Amino acid sequence: MESIGDLTQLQQGVGATAEARLAPLQTLIEYYEREMGEWPGRLMIATSFLGDVQLMSGWSELSPEFRQAVGQAQALVVSVMVRILNAQEGEGCGCKDDSSPNAELQRFLDSLPHRE
Repeated sequence: MESIGDLTQLQQGVGATAEARLAPLQTLIEYYEREMGEWPGRLMIATSFLGDVQLMSGWSELSPEFRQAVGQAQALVVSVMVRILNAQEGEGCGCKDDSSPNAELQRFLDSLPHRE
């Protein structure tokens, strides 16, 4: 059985690996983190990438299960992002402003393709 120290080390290792894979996106990540906060910013990028997948040529030829999985993954990312932003709103972040992360998120969601 692994000790708590081993589990902590494993999580740090996996986290470090994930961060290394994100290095090419660092400028984009920094922008969205500045605009929306760390977690919502990263989730916004993930949502955008999942939306881009749905715009790829050949999307309609992919299996319905695959298309559904991508749509569900995008919905999960958005639901977590909205929960984080709503929690921030409760902390007095000014998220109800037209220039707030919530408003930016709504504009982004409105722009997504609505495909089945």
